Amino acid sequence: MSKDFENIIMFFLIFALYLLILYYYVVGHLVVYIEDGQLKFYWKRKKIFNYKDIQSVNISEINTIVIDEGKLLKKIKTANRTIRIGTAKVQQKDSYKFICQLWILTTGNSVRQIDSWDEWVDKGYIKIAYRINLFIMIIMICAVLFSFFIGGYKSKHLLFILFLLPQLYFYGQQMKNKIKNKKN
Repeated sequence: MSKDFENIIMFFLIFALYLLILYYYVVGHLVVYIEDGQLKFYWKRKKIFNYKDIQSVNISEINTIVIDEGKLLKKIKTANRTIRIGTAKVQQKDSYKFICQLWILTTGNSVRQIDSWDEWVDKGYIKIAYRINLFIMIIMICAVLFSFFIGGYKSKHLLFILFLLPQLYFYGQQMKNKIKNKKN
């Protein structure tokens, strides 16, 4: 075997090992159950890279539930603390059923259901974030156009447009809608 082929194989093996370690580090399994009017949280233990334990919370103390896209539970807020859940988009399993059950359990408590952008509105950050987002989009477009005129067409410049710009535009539209809703 040639030295280059051995290097390529070694690179892919190390990269695969890196992805496995990253997956093991990032993924955890949270079990939530109800006992005596409390939500109790239990992380399934791993050999290393365990998540911090979450203290129980009385269902009657819940003020706000932060849910993104109607299915991603981000936070549960009480008067004196915030519990960060952060269900992922990857393996949702029972998260939607849990959100529905949580909504049913808290119906009589006048719990607010909001998304992450509403949190930004509540804190007064949304207009600043919108302006920063718009500024970054303008700078990116100008930089790409400038590099087209100076250096000619290069496909790597399209990566900015194809990946970052649509996401920034999408975030900008969401922020714009929240700003409009705040005024009404």
